[in-house]
Amino acid sequence: MIENAPKDFKPKGFWERPEGVTGQIFGVALIGGAGYLLYQALPYIITLLQNTITAIALGVVAVVLGFIVTDKRFWRLGKYMYMSMMRKITQVFVEIDPIGIMKNYVVELQGKLENMNKRIAQLSGMIRACKEEIQKNEKVKSGALKMVNEAQKEGKATVIALQARKAGRMAEANITYQDLLAKLELLYRVLIKYQDVSNFLIEDMKQEIEVKMRKKEMADAAHSAMKSAMSIINGDPDAKEMFNMANEYLAADYAMKIGEIEDFVRMSDSFMSSVDLQNGVYEADAMKMLEDWEKNADSIVLGDSKRLLIENNPSASVKMSMTPEKEAVRVNTTDVQWFDKS
Repeated sequence: MIENAPKDFKPKGFWERPEGVTGQIFGVALIGGAGYLLYQALPYIITLLQNTITAIALGVVAVVLGFIVTDKRFWRLGKYMYMSMMRKITQVFVEIDPIGIMKNYVVELQGKLENMNKRIAQLSGMIRACKEEIQKNEKVKSGALKMVNEAQKEGKATVIALQARKAGRMAEANITYQDLLAKLELLYRVLIKYQDVSNFLIEDMKQEIEVKMRKKEMADAAHSAMKSAMSIINGDPDAKEMFNMANEYLAADYAMKIGEIEDFVRMSDSFMSSVDLQNGVYEADAMKMLEDWEKNADSIVLGDSKRLLIENNPSASVKMSMTPEKEAVRVNTTDVQWFDKS
């Protein structure tokens, strides 16, 4: 308190004094100057703030992208989506669904089976004709040998030479026919086996398709697109993809078996078309194809049955049975050699 001052005396504040007025003037000037400077710097400040916000946003995006790029689940999902899209596009032009492929195989194999049945009937006729030709030659040979024996008794050298040559030709012709018959019978046995296998494959594929269709319907009902995607993101194998992979293996297995059947039928067609039963001849290339099949080719369809079918080939026993007859002709043709010398 100020001594000797009246009770109602109030001292002046800073702003009421002359220096306060000066302070007010300077304050207004400072505020005005600062406002002016701020106004002048405002575009730079706005640009700086924008750049700062952009930098922060870009940093956040970069962190998120870095996390996504390094996350295997993201790549797994992207790969699945890409494969699914490519599969849908391809299905517009080509059948790639394993179940659809197996359905096509059934139709294709049924057509091949009809063709195979025709070939078996044709082959059966060729075997019968070949046997008849052998029997006819045997009769001619037997008749010629009888005439040789009769001519030897009567000393007719010309008849002996003629009939002995005739018997020899029939014996040699029958060796060729017997070898041809053995090959035809082998073809027949294998075609019959493939016919049985084809019937089995058709029924087996039909049953497999029916089961797979039911499984597919259940899988589609149980696995929505979102659940499937989440399963992939979490690293679990997608049930639908696993289902398709299993079916693709089955389709590939059926394809190999059908391909083997088709190749053998094609080879048998080539051999049968080259056979001339009237003259007992056939193309060497066609025979070589069959012999190569016997020796080298492994059979997916027949397995060990192929070896058993080949072992049932009577060609070896046929050649052995023909040897004594050929020897008999040589014994009875001594007069032929004398006739040639004379």
